[in-house]
Parts: sequence; structure tokens; C-alpha cells
Amino acid sequence: MGKRKTSESLPKKIISSIIWLGTLPLCLYTLLTYLLSYSLIIDHWLAGFIMMSMPVAQILCFVSLIYWIFQRAKRALLPLTVLLLGLSFIQRSIAIHNPKESLEKPIKVLNYNVFGMYSNAYEANEENVENLKKFMRDYEADIKCFQEFYSNADRPAYKSISMMKEQYPHYAILPLKKEIFDSREKMGLAIFSKYPIIHQEGQQFKNSANGFLFVDLVKGKDTIRVINLQLWSMGIRVGKVTGKIRDQDYEDAKKEGRGIIASLKKGFIRHKEEISQINRIIQQSPYPVLVMGDLNETPYGWAYGTLRERMDNAFESAGRGFGFTLNRSPYMVRIDNQFFSKEFEILQFITLRKITYSDHFPIVASYVIKKH
Repeated sequence: MGKRKTSESLPKKIISSIIWLGTLPLCLYTLLTYLLSYSLIIDHWLAGFIMMSMPVAQILCFVSLIYWIFQRAKRALLPLTVLLLGLSFIQRSIAIHNPKESLEKPIKVLNYNVFGMYSNAYEANEENVENLKKFMRDYEADIKCFQEFYSNADRPAYKSISMMKEQYPHYAILPLKKEIFDSREKMGLAIFSKYPIIHQEGQQFKNSANGFLFVDLVKGKDTIRVINLQLWSMGIRVGKVTGKIRDQDYEDAKKEGRGIIASLKKGFIRHKEEISQINRIIQQSPYPVLVMGDLNETPYGWAYGTLRERMDNAFESAGRGFGFTLNRSPYMVRIDNQFFSKEFEILQFITLRKITYSDHFPIVASYVIKKH
């Protein structure tokens, strides 16, 4: 009977040893993703790939934790320790906060990538455009930042600047891709404010269709700087890959997959260059700063990590749930963000997932300036 028991347990021992050999490098790799995100010590695009893989590594660590709890509890201590060390990163993925109250009237800020307002396909999206415009104009907020804002003085449906400035007389526009538009047609970044603007600057990023725009606003006795940005778009279309796989067109699926990897590599390089410009503007600001926009990057990437070293993230500080902001494949990502400097206290952050007029969801946060 003893020999039979040994022969039966041998395959289990082999499997257990193989899984343990996999658990060790997995935990080390997960710790590496933490190290890069904490310190950003590797000045290379490859760091972007490693940082972005953190959620997958954490999930695999959690699976190994469950396995070892039931197989050999002592070994479960390793993945458990790794997961505990990464608790702060889990906050980048999920948040559980309730709104705060304040006696002071808050500054309510809306950020929304409006998908060019369907300017190239108005006839097929007329109803959607009208709903989008109504939301942009009527949603109650003190400051509104838009990416891919479109206005054309010669198209009745797209007199967007005139539409917005009726309720928001203070505004700034940064036209992008000016070489393809005439002087009466604009596509780019826009900031509309109920507070007076005393200074504005903006720039299109080098060799890019995106850029940044910032304004200094006066609210009572306070002046604040609001930075609206859209980083390099990596052009990732996961739906194309899954579609090819569904059609069993595996060669084209491989090509699309390689294209995604190439786009990510290029994007990480671009984002590093672009966010360095934003950091200078933040550091040189004499005023409290709000940064918002479309990072075109998950919360585990270079741009997010760099901004988070200097500022607090609105979703992490006051959000609820997962806060996914992309209204298309791959859906379950958060690439639109608001960050705030230490002079602000955040009361609430929400993602308006019922507003489906664009390929992004709007995000809204309420702030008060801390009393000195």
C-alpha cells in the first residue's frame, strides 16, 4: 500500500515543483514592475512594456496564491507578500470612495475626448452629434476641457466655438494639424471656463498630431493653472486582431499583433518626450495645477507614473469602481485622467459611462483650494 501511495503522489510532486519554479520568476518579475513604476529607473521604451504588464502579473500572482494556500500554505507567503507590496498599484485599477462635503463652492471640472465630433461623418451620425453638442454645452461644470474639439464657422452644425462661448465666455483653443484646415476650421484642444483667463500657451508636439494647451484662470483671490493634453495615440485596435482570429485568418492576426507591438514601442518613446514638456510646465507654475486629458496610456505606463510622482490622481483619490474611460475595444482600460497638485482637495470623481456619444467617456471631478 505504501508503494502505491508514493507512485500516486509522484506526478503531483512533479507538477507542484514545476508550478513553484514558475512562481519564483513570476514574483520577481512582478516586483520588477513595481520597482519601475515607483522609481522609473530604466530610461528605455522597454520599461513601458514591463510596467503595462503589471495587472497581468498581479493576477497570476493571485492565482498562484490560491493554489499554494491549498497545496502548501508556507509557499503561499511569497505571492502574498508580493501582492501586499503592490497594494498601492491595485488602487490604480479600482477605487472605493464616497463623495466629500464642503462648505465652500467647489470647482467642477469636465474632461472629454469628443472624437472630432464626427466631423468627417456628420450625415451618418447627425443625431449623435446633436446629443454630443447638447451635452458639451449644457452639462454643468465650471471648467470644460475637450480633446479633438472641432469647429467650423462655415458649417452650421459645427459652429462649436459660438455655441460654447454663450455660457463660457472665457476660452482658449489650440488648433492642431493646421496644415489640413483653413483659418475658419479648427480641430484640436479646447478649454472653456466660467473664470477669466489671464494667460494661455499651447503647442503641438513634434512630429505628432497631438499637443498641450494650458491656461491660468482667476477664481476670486486664487489663480490656478489648467493643463489640457493629448499624448501620442498608439493607434491600437485590439478588435482587428480578435476579428482576424474569429475569421481564422491567423497570418493577418499575427501581422496585426506585430503592428500593435510596434505601435506601443513608438508610443512609449513619444510619451517620454512629450511628458517631459508637461513636467516643465508643472514645475515652473507659480499656481496650483490641474492636469487632464487623454494620456493614450494605461495607469501603469510611463506618462501616468511620471505625473503621479508629482501630483495626485483624481480617480485614485476620489473615484469609485474601475473608472474605465474607453467606449470601444478593448473597453476595460482607463486612459483619460485628471491630476491635481497638493494645493487642492478633491471632493468627488465620476466617469459618466451613460454618455456614449464619443469613443471615450467624460470624466468629472470637483475640487476646492485648501486654505493656507
